[in-house]
Amino acid sequence: MLHTPVLLEEVNSACPDNCNLIIDGTLWHWWHSFHLASKTSHLIWMDIDPNMLSIAQKNLQALVNPQSKITYINDSYSNIDSITKQYGKADFILLDLWVNMDHFKIWDRWFSINYNSMLDMRFDQEQNLSAYDIVNKYSAQQLEKIFVEYADFTPIKSREIAENIVQTRKKSEIQTTFDFKKVLWECGLGKSAITVIFQSIRIQTNNEIQNLKTFLDKLPDILSSWWVCCIITFHSIEDRVVKKAFQQLASTKRFDLVNKKAIKPTYIEVQKNKASRSSLLRIISKI
Repeated sequence: MLHTPVLLEEVNSACPDNCNLIIDGTLWHWWHSFHLASKTSHLIWMDIDPNMLSIAQKNLQALVNPQSKITYINDSYSNIDSITKQYGKADFILLDLWVNMDHFKIWDRWFSINYNSMLDMRFDQEQNLSAYDIVNKYSAQQLEKIFVEYADFTPIKSREIAENIVQTRKKSEIQTTFDFKKVLWECGLGKSAITVIFQSIRIQTNNEIQNLKTFLDKLPDILSSWWVCCIITFHSIEDRVVKKAFQQLASTKRFDLVNKKAIKPTYIEVQKNKASRSSLLRIISKI
């Protein structure tokens, strides 16, 4: 599996020429940044996963003009204000919130439901909380909340799944991917529903929604007097967070929703890249 950038043409068109500083907060999707490099004198590439950052850096060194000023930073985009304090406010910021396809090939970190491995799912291997901790230590109420908020399951079904997890782990720990899949199969879930439950655990493990909200709270203060921000989401929970934040900024009359509705990939793009079908792009700029 190769990661194919979604909505590449739309992102590239939204980025102004001759930017002083562009920040890509999710470098593991490095093809977007490769195409943006020619539009700026300084490009900052961030990634919370040091392994993905290293891979991207190796690939990009052979492709990007060696005279381009590029700064690689191993950190979460939620800490972007510390970057702009050091390097100045950005003219263009991109977040592509989909998981890198390379993550699904890392069998020992439980990003794919197809490999039997110990429960992990951490982007940052230095953090303490893992998927194992959530599945084996969270209360039924905490698990139910995750499935309602991050998987869009009904409270009744979420409670059933959560209670089944708790009862199963009383007998023995849920240690591996296939252990967890078995519990979910017993709740009557099919492959698609199991994938969504896995996704919700990944979101909780990496604090993804809160990181996004933190970034959006900081957005007005980290961009220059003329700026654009593009965010690509891949599920309704993320998109609702971005949509609400952008609408609140637009209501101040100091910001403009470049696209009133989220931009979706074309039919042709979806046919070429099935993974793009759920992607949504929202763009906001300063007036």
